[in-house]
Amino acid sequence: MPGAEITRELYWNVVGTGFPVARVLSYILALAAIVLFVKGLFRRGGFFDAVKMMKLASGPDVPRTDNAGQRLKYAVAEVFGHRKILREPYQGVAHLFIFWGFIALFFGTFMDFVQGDIIEPLFHANILQGGFYLFFSLITDLGGIMVIAGIIMFLVRRYAGRPKWLDDKPEDRIILWLILAIVVTGFLIEGLRLQATEMQPGHPMHPYAWYSFGGHLFALPFAWMSVQAAKGLHRFVWWLHLFIVMGFIVYVAYSKLLHIFTVPVNIYMRNMTENPAPLKPIPPETFETAETFGVHLLEEYSWKDLFDSEVCMRCGRCVAVCPAFNTDKPLKPRDVIQNLREHLEAKVKLSLDADGKVRVIHEESYEGPGLIGEVIEKDAIWACTTCMACIEACPAYISQFPKLIDLRRYLTMMESDFPAEVQEVFRGMENNSNPWNIGSHARADWAKELNVPLMSQKGEAEYLFYVGCAGAFDDLNKKVAIALAKIFNAAGLDYAILGTEEGCCGDSAKKIGNEYLFQMLAETNMEVFNNYKVKKIITLCPHGYNTLKYDYKELGGDYEVYHYTEILDDLIRSGKITLKNPVDNLCAISYHDSCYLGRYNGIYEQPRNILKALGLGAPVEMASHHEKSLCCGAGGGRMWMEETLGTRINQKRTQEAADAGAKTVCTACPFCYTMLSDGIKELGKGEEMRAVDIAQLVAKAAGLE
Repeated sequence: MPGAEITRELYWNVVGTGFPVARVLSYILALAAIVLFVKGLFRRGGFFDAVKMMKLASGPDVPRTDNAGQRLKYAVAEVFGHRKILREPYQGVAHLFIFWGFIALFFGTFMDFVQGDIIEPLFHANILQGGFYLFFSLITDLGGIMVIAGIIMFLVRRYAGRPKWLDDKPEDRIILWLILAIVVTGFLIEGLRLQATEMQPGHPMHPYAWYSFGGHLFALPFAWMSVQAAKGLHRFVWWLHLFIVMGFIVYVAYSKLLHIFTVPVNIYMRNMTENPAPLKPIPPETFETAETFGVHLLEEYSWKDLFDSEVCMRCGRCVAVCPAFNTDKPLKPRDVIQNLREHLEAKVKLSLDADGKVRVIHEESYEGPGLIGEVIEKDAIWACTTCMACIEACPAYISQFPKLIDLRRYLTMMESDFPAEVQEVFRGMENNSNPWNIGSHARADWAKELNVPLMSQKGEAEYLFYVGCAGAFDDLNKKVAIALAKIFNAAGLDYAILGTEEGCCGDSAKKIGNEYLFQMLAETNMEVFNNYKVKKIITLCPHGYNTLKYDYKELGGDYEVYHYTEILDDLIRSGKITLKNPVDNLCAISYHDSCYLGRYNGIYEQPRNILKALGLGAPVEMASHHEKSLCCGAGGGRMWMEETLGTRINQKRTQEAADAGAKTVCTACPFCYTMLSDGIKELGKGEEMRAVDIAQLVAKAAGLE
């Protein structure tokens, strides 16, 4: 075992005999840095002023501080494990290196402080010796090398291969070079000390020298130096290193480095409700009394919405996965959050009294830029497909797209300012409870001569088969409803449909921003459900699935909701459906993950299990699949809006399938089925590709078609 002689002198070559001027000066600099850091947080329009502004926020929000133990455990695992950050391997590994490297360096600095400023002067002892000192040296050097590796990876990406979605501001480069300077000067200090004390000509290499491998590597360029020259340069670099470190501490308060503190807090306060992307509830009783709906002023957001803007560090992951941005629409989720932040910090300066208190700025007296149209442009508001890719990708747990829906609510319910084609959709929902505006009397026509039981005739059933508007009225998706009815009959499932009593679920109305219409549709449906004592519901559409499962629950409708792929997977596994016929002429098949089935509800494997049960093996995966799946372009009410900006999202997704070599694109969502079928036609690939719903394949394999 290494003995007590294995150690080093703290403050070597800096603190001499007598009064420790250097040590006192280092304390003064550290104190000054901390004071300037705190001052930065309290600067006018800075972080703490923004927090004051958040107190004026009036918007409702979900609980953020309940289940403290569970929240803390999750936040610690997320921060230290980098689970979400590592979903992007290159950036994730680079950040992990820097994070854990800094922890190791902090450990080294802290131990230096404990030994040099507490144990040595008070107890005249030394804990940095022997085996512990070697461990200490190894860990700190390893941490430093990890930080350098991570910084180099980021510098390469920023200078040599910066993707178009990654913005580039001066602070981004300052931060990288500042961190690199801290670590490099730290290694130079160690290397110059080793050169002066252990690496002179004729001086034998210490048997434990390579426990400080980083310092020895950095000492190699100075092998020619004499002891005096090494000491002189060492002293200069020591002070340079100290000034850079102190500057870094101050800069944290003025840059995105503040995310070191804010992101863990935001992860702790993440949404823990069942709904993966809840929109702010509007209590039904307020429709008669409220003066305004939605958001058109900053203060109408919730405090958490405003805090989100202070947390964002502009990493751009939300932009990288945004289908609107990737098809040249004027929407960058990151910029939505950053624009809110700039608006917040500008408005708080106007709101502060002389004594630092925040006052409410009345709308009529405010002369700054408007939230809608200036801070966030309207085309960006309407470009969102609510695919939730931004929320899924964000390592800071920011909720991006719901902020846009709040703006849509104001535009729709207060200004009637929405895309012209949506007017007919609203009219159809209001008059006939479907966006096609087809007479509601025809809702059950698809089921004629199929022996599909009606709830009105049967009285009650274990499952309500909620067909939805697409399955009832769209010619393409009627085939899916028919296939499912045949499968349910063959399996002996105890189910029934509502027929003409069924109404639109209201998903599109809600996402377009017409909350009043959504709640009207939902209340009508829930009254029918409750009359028949419905407990379990099978949906054809993932949008209906998500709406009935989460949004109806917020209005008091608590139902056990299943998507049909969950039911089919169970029926096949239990042997209630026998897949006896081969499904021919499919060639290479790719499965498209619906946003509302996958990211919203985690249903990824059931559809793939069904394809395997069909004897088709694992599907050919597109470039983006599972939680990274690219939206078809129909969500968020975009199904009913013209796509005039950029390229069509459904065409980009169809091209992804073609690039993967797929000849058949399989879906489990009526919107996706429609959009991908159209995409195949629009790209002129009708002779080589086709789209099909997974229910149709099961019905064919079961000999029901």
